[in-house]
Amino acid sequence: MCLMRLSVFQRHTIILSLFLSLLLSGCAKTEEAKKVSLFKKTVEPAEEIEYPSPETFWFGFGLRPGPEEDISIYIPLLKYLESATGRRFRIKLPVSYEDTVEDLGKGVTQFAAIGMPDCLTGEAKYGIRYLVRGVNKPEASKPFPDIIIACNSSVDSRTLGAVRAALLAFEPTGKHKEQFVDWDKTEMPAGFAEVDELAMEKIKDLTIKHGEK
Repeated sequence: MCLMRLSVFQRHTIILSLFLSLLLSGCAKTEEAKKVSLFKKTVEPAEEIEYPSPETFWFGFGLRPGPEEDISIYIPLLKYLESATGRRFRIKLPVSYEDTVEDLGKGVTQFAAIGMPDCLTGEAKYGIRYLVRGVNKPEASKPFPDIIIACNSSVDSRTLGAVRAALLAFEPTGKHKEQFVDWDKTEMPAGFAEVDELAMEKIKDLTIKHGEK
């Protein structure tokens, strides 16, 4: 279309339209539309959940008529072991008395306080090992210790050495007395001592001998 053939009014109208068109297109370039992706998802940091560490060592014991009392007695012992060894310990409450040895033998627990007969059974059946014996009074009247602290055969030697040393250094009637509750009600009121290997062998022999009759 030739502008010269148009009237003055028409030419002015076309020029004004072109000017407005250029002006509006320039404004549009100054404003960038916000783009929202329908596929990109923002990931919020999840709240950290504390799971039991694989380095946690579980401690069991034979149930007595009052499990709540037993827990209150053993928790300070585990706190003492944590402080002395740098390891983490937690209580594993057995469903029944018999579960204590089975849990220890199968690795559900790594340590347990068990009676002498159960210790011999666990050693024969699962290969559990004994660390220290509980010291009762008077010892002379006891043919064998009431309690043995035993361990699963898979526990590493460094941990065994640290736990054994800590238990032998335990002084429930001395410097550690204030940390414990009703420790005198346990079968090891005087703490722990080394296991007499020769005495253990004699007890095994007697157990086998009487078991065959």
